[in-house]
Amino acid sequence: MINNKKILLIGMPDMALICLNKLVEAKLYIKAVILPDKTNTARETLANTAKNNNIQVLEYDKTPNEPDFIEKIKNLNCDIGIICSLNHKLSKDFLNTTKDGFINCHPSYLPKYRGANPYFHIIKNGETISAITLHFADENFDTGRIIAQETFPLIKKETMGMLFSRTNFMIADLLSKTLIEYDKTGIIQSYAQKEGEFEKAPNIKGDIFIKWDNHIIYIERLIRASNPFYNAITNFRGGYIRLISGDYKLEKHNKVFGEIAKVNKDMIKIAANGGFYFPTVIQAGSWGIYHISEFIEKFNPKEKEILR
Repeated sequence: MINNKKILLIGMPDMALICLNKLVEAKLYIKAVILPDKTNTARETLANTAKNNNIQVLEYDKTPNEPDFIEKIKNLNCDIGIICSLNHKLSKDFLNTTKDGFINCHPSYLPKYRGANPYFHIIKNGETISAITLHFADENFDTGRIIAQETFPLIKKETMGMLFSRTNFMIADLLSKTLIEYDKTGIIQSYAQKEGEFEKAPNIKGDIFIKWDNHIIYIERLIRASNPFYNAITNFRGGYIRLISGDYKLEKHNKVFGEIAKVNKDMIKIAANGGFYFPTVIQAGSWGIYHISEFIEKFNPKEKEILR
């Protein structure tokens, strides 16, 4: 161990697992890990990683804000807490269980894209630059004092899954550097967030229906922003298919929006506002995921069929 600052980590995989491994690698003192809800399918992986590193594992019943659980956390006498992706709003009593509060890890340039899912909104809105942010947690979501930020360019054709994965590793690196310095000095500098109205990042509920009268550039971004966690769907022969990936071409035309303009053995050309979309991977039904050539062979889509 570098020193003796006791760290408490709460969160959900993937971010919590990646950050835990990075902090263990840095030989920081992780006193305990709080597991996510029992419904989280990856909680056992997080638990096993903690146990394999001789870290105490704690779990709550329904919420971390339960009085008995808060008392248990207080008794750990931790110096600082880390929040790595969490689906609970933490109470003031919980946030006061450590000496120096809790650092929240957020994958956007706060105060822009506060909320549960910045990844989707960043890609959907066509951002070219994004960031990761470490900030002190308060009783509201993503509004506390900023500790550190790093900006980076988005990759061409970046999907939500790609952005999700690489920001997790970036956050782990920045968090490790911040905590190593804190372990040495006992100090974390911070500053207040800017006031004003900023783009928010609410979670997405349900499937996302593609509207072919939207501009083709927006449609293409929407499909990338949904991949792989959401279903960007369109109606095909009375049922729904999910468009997972593809490309587009800007072109003036007089086709009906949503019309299959052309089909060959390895290409479907779908008309939209301002151009055409060319899907490369499609899901049909619950489990059938097809490369475009496989989809064409199996379902034999016809020119002039309409997707709605």
